[in-house]
Amino acid sequence: MIKEKHFDFLVIGGGSGGLGAARRAATFGKRVAMVEGKAIGGTCVNVGCVPKKIMFNVATFLEETQLFRDYGVEGVEDPKLDFPAFKKRRDVYI
Repeated sequence: MIKEKHFDFLVIGGGSGGLGAARRAATFGKRVAMVEGKAIGGTCVNVGCVPKKIMFNVATFLEETQLFRDYGVEGVEDPKLDFPAFKKRRDVYI
């Protein structure tokens, strides 16, 4: 619950732009309030850029294991992704 009754700076939206603006105002000693109807971090952090990059990275890792044999690496014949376990870890990270 907010106890302050006066703010110097109001930020509407807790995405990366709103968070950046709020932090910058705070560095100047301003009292900052933020209004966000969903999760802090916005679309990029929660459902866009960050989840996409995590998904892309695991796909890249799996694809590159196919090249291991060409470099003499043994024991990585047929890697498989446990998607439910991966998704759980991804969601925790986000």
